[in-house]
Parts: sequence; structure tokens; C-alpha cells
Amino acid sequence: MPPRKNVRKPAARPRRTSKSGNKKQMPIGVLIIFLPLIIASVFYMMKDDDKSPAKKPAVPEKTVVEKKAEKKPEPEVKIVEKTIEKTVEKTVEKPVEVISAVNAVKLFMFDRGLSQDRISRADKAITIQTDSEQAAKKLSADLAGYMKENGLEIVSKSPLVVKDTHGEYSIGFFVPKAPKVEEKKPEPKPEVKKPAEKKPEPQKPVSKPSPEPKPVPVVKKPIKYTAKLAVVIDDCGYSIPLAKQLANVGYPVTFAVIPYTPYGVETAKIAKSSSNVVFIHFPMQPKAYPDFDPGKGALLLNMPDALIGAITKANFAYFGMQLDGANNHTGSAYTEDAAKMEQSLKYMKLYTGRFLDSHTSPASKAYDECRKAGMKCAVNSTFLDNEEPGLVSKTDKENHVRVQLVAAARKALSSGSSIAIGHLRDGTVSALPEALAEIEKMGVRIVPVTDLMH
Repeated sequence: MPPRKNVRKPAARPRRTSKSGNKKQMPIGVLIIFLPLIIASVFYMMKDDDKSPAKKPAVPEKTVVEKKAEKKPEPEVKIVEKTIEKTVEKTVEKPVEVISAVNAVKLFMFDRGLSQDRISRADKAITIQTDSEQAAKKLSADLAGYMKENGLEIVSKSPLVVKDTHGEYSIGFFVPKAPKVEEKKPEPKPEVKKPAEKKPEPQKPVSKPSPEPKPVPVVKKPIKYTAKLAVVIDDCGYSIPLAKQLANVGYPVTFAVIPYTPYGVETAKIAKSSSNVVFIHFPMQPKAYPDFDPGKGALLLNMPDALIGAITKANFAYFGMQLDGANNHTGSAYTEDAAKMEQSLKYMKLYTGRFLDSHTSPASKAYDECRKAGMKCAVNSTFLDNEEPGLVSKTDKENHVRVQLVAAARKALSSGSSIAIGHLRDGTVSALPEALAEIEKMGVRIVPVTDLMH
């Protein structure tokens, strides 16, 4: 056998080593542990980048300014401005009552206690009698100011010329001349002569005295009435003497009698016998209740319908006669309640067809409910004797009533008619005859209140 040849084995290739040399590779488990922390860190960094001002779109400042400029005023301010404007218009444009020049002269004379007989009128000329030239000058100046205060135009002051809706009126003053008294000359003293023998004188024929001339009757000029005034006297039923005095005033007046008073029935009979109007002065709840009690037979706000009907029937039955109408005694709270007035008038209508709202409250619903009930209605406009504190004497109270009657007459001359309410008091009843006579001369007719109810 041939000898074996020595065959070389190829040399073993050297192993590739990593660049890191002999460093060992990081285990995969460690990477898995730190991988969530790495991801969270990257997410957090990205979130902060979004919040940074560099990433946000820049908003130009001009846009913000324009939006602020376009802001409209709040609507509340406009509402306040409109309210203020309406209030100013009402205050400024309030109409002034204008009376005629003739009525203004009458009122002027009445205010100063001068008789209306001093005034004479011929067409557009008014003449006033005075006691002296000095008094005439003062009256002329005072009258001019009085006319101006009442809204009349002064065309001329010397002579005084006034203009109203009917035209211009000239107003003059005159002083009546006193009759001249002839001075008697002293008679010459007779010469003293020696007594002569007396001879019998022939008898002179006796002449019959001439009859004295009869006095010429003074013819009063008829009064031209231009307005009407009614006077109502409340709280009757407490005094028979004052009731008789009121019946003899000489002008039509209305007796408003409270039921269940000491002399209520007797007072109603006195009024009927003197041909005057009789009303029931119906008690109703005032705002001061129960501190102020309106008395027996009063209607209260908490009463049911059936009780209102029963009380109304009993109050009218107390008088035992047909009454001409009704008006409320107190009732400042009751008359403001429309529902209660509707209930009351429903039953009052069974006994009378008239109701006068005494108007003890400016918020009274009595007149409106009276109209709805189909009754004849009216409203009081002036209280005659709600005196100011301090009026103690009878004279002061009479003067106060006189002033209030003048105010009622002014309203009548302005609107055509007016109603005034007083109370059965000594000062009030005593002031009526003279004051009403002077008001009648002003052209205001005194009438029963029933004439002014519609």
C-alpha cells in the first residue's frame, strides 16, 4: 500500500469580535424595564412643547382691541334714560287752569272780602267802585298780579287791560263823589224896635203837607250762573240743634247720616221736612282699623258675601224711610278693594240707586265699581273742614271753611261743577249761609248733590 500523504487541515478562521471588545451585551430584560419610563419621558417633553408660547399661534393685539370697541351699552341704561325723559315731560307740560277775566275779578273781590255789588259790567268793560284814589291804585296793582297768577295775559297796566279766551277786557276804578253840602250863611240879627201896638193879623190859609215820595224799590240784577256746586255734610246724627241750624241755611244741602247714632232717625226726618237730600253715611273699614273703629254697621274686609248683604239690609232698615243715596264713612282701606266694593254695591243697589265716593283714599275703586254696577255715581273733590292743627276758635274754623269753599268754587268755575264735603260742626254750619251767598254772586249755583250724579 502506498504510504499516506500528510494532508494539512485548513487553519481555523478567527472569530469576529464586536467593536466593543470584550464588553458583554445588555440583557433584553433590562430594556423592557426601562422602556415605559423612556416613552413617558418623551410624551411629557412633547406635551410641554405644545404648551410653550412658541408653538401657539400668535393672536394679534389689534383683534382684541377691536372686539372691546364693539361692546354695546347695556340695555338697562337705555331704560333708565327713557324713564327720566318721560318724567321731565310730564312735569314741564302740566297745563295751567285759565279762568275768564270776569270770574277772576269776582274771585279777587271775594278773596278780599269786598262785596260783589261794587262790580258793574258793560260788554268788554268792567268797573269797580273804590273808597279812594289811593285804594284804586292799590287794587289795580294787586288785581294785575292776581290775573297774571291765574294765567291771564296783561295787555296794559295803565289802564288795566286783560285778555282771556273771549277777548280783551278793560278794567277801571271809580270813586263816588260825596254830595256837596251848602254852607248856611248866618242870618242877620233883627233890629230891635220899640213894641208897637199889635193888630190882629188875618188868618193864613193852612196848606196841606205834600205827600212824601214813595221809595223806589231796588231791582237786583239777575245772576248769570256758569257753574254748579253741591255741599254734603257728613257725620249727621249726633246733634239735633246743629241739624236744625243746617236745615235753615237757605241753600240746598245733603244730610249724610250715620246709622245707629243717638239722633240718626230724628235728623233724617228734619232733613226730609226741610226738602233736603238724605244719604246714609255707610261705615266702612279704614286703614287705621282696629285702632280707629268706624262704628256699628261697618263693612270689614274679612266679611263674607252673605254677611255684607245682611248688614246692608239692616243699615237701610234702621231709618224706616226711603233714602236718596249713600256715601262711605271712613273706608280708606275698604274702598281700595274692588272686589269688596262690587259685593257691597250689589246689595246697596237694592235700596238706592246712587253712591257718592267720599274719596278718603286716592286709590279708591268705589267710583269705578259704582259705574260698573249701573248706579248714578259721583266723586268728592274738596273737604271743607279738615283743619290744620291750631284752629281752635270758632272764627278761625269759619275762616278755614270759607277758604275751602272758595277753592271748591274755583274748581266748579273751571270744570263746570264740583262737590264739597264738610261735617256737622258748629264752625262749619255757621260759615255756610254767608259764604254760599257770596259764592252764588260769583255765578256758581248751589244745587243738591243728586243733580251732579250721573
